[in-house]
Amino acid sequence: MDISTLLHNPATRQILEERAQALALQEALTDGDRGEELLVFRLDDGCYSIPVTCVREVQPLGDYTRLPSAPAFVVGLVNVRGRLLSALDLRPLLEMPHTLPDPAAYLLIVSADGIEVGLLADTIVEIRYAGADLAPTPSVSAGQAVNWVRGVDPTMSLLIDPALLLHDPRLTVNDVIE
Repeated sequence: MDISTLLHNPATRQILEERAQALALQEALTDGDRGEELLVFRLDDGCYSIPVTCVREVQPLGDYTRLPSAPAFVVGLVNVRGRLLSALDLRPLLEMPHTLPDPAAYLLIVSADGIEVGLLADTIVEIRYAGADLAPTPSVSAGQAVNWVRGVDPTMSLLIDPALLLHDPRLTVNDVIE
C-alpha cells in the first residue's frame, strides 16, 4: 500500500497524526527526565562534572603566563582571542597535591554570574545527563566540606556548581577593603 493512499483517507490520517503527537510527547518527556547536561572531566584520578550551560568553550591549555607570588590554585593568565582570563587549578582548593599543568591539559572556559575564568582539566571524558540522584557532598580533609561541590553522582563524579565556586572567598587575592 502506498503512503499517499493512507494520507488521503481522513480516518487513517487522523490515526497517524495522533500517533505522531504521542511519540513526540513521549520523546519530550524522556528528554526532560534526563536531567541536567554535564561536561565530565578528570583531574588526576578524580572525575568531576560541571553544567554544560556554564561552559562557554573547551580548548587545549596552550600558552599561559605564570604570575609571581600567586596562590597555588592560580595557574596564570591565558589569552583567549584577545581576552585575558585567569586559569585556575581546582586541585589546591580540593587539597589535592599541586603539580604543574600537563602540556596536554585542557582549559574549560566557564562563566557564571558575569565572571569568566578558565578551569584546568587533565582530560575531557564525556557529556552526559545527570539525574536528581546525587549523594551528599563529601567532606574534604579534616571534615571541611566544599560548598561548591553539589554532590556525587552514581558514577562517582563530583558535580561542581560554578557560581558557588567563583564566589569562594579563597579565590579573592589581594582584596583591598576601603
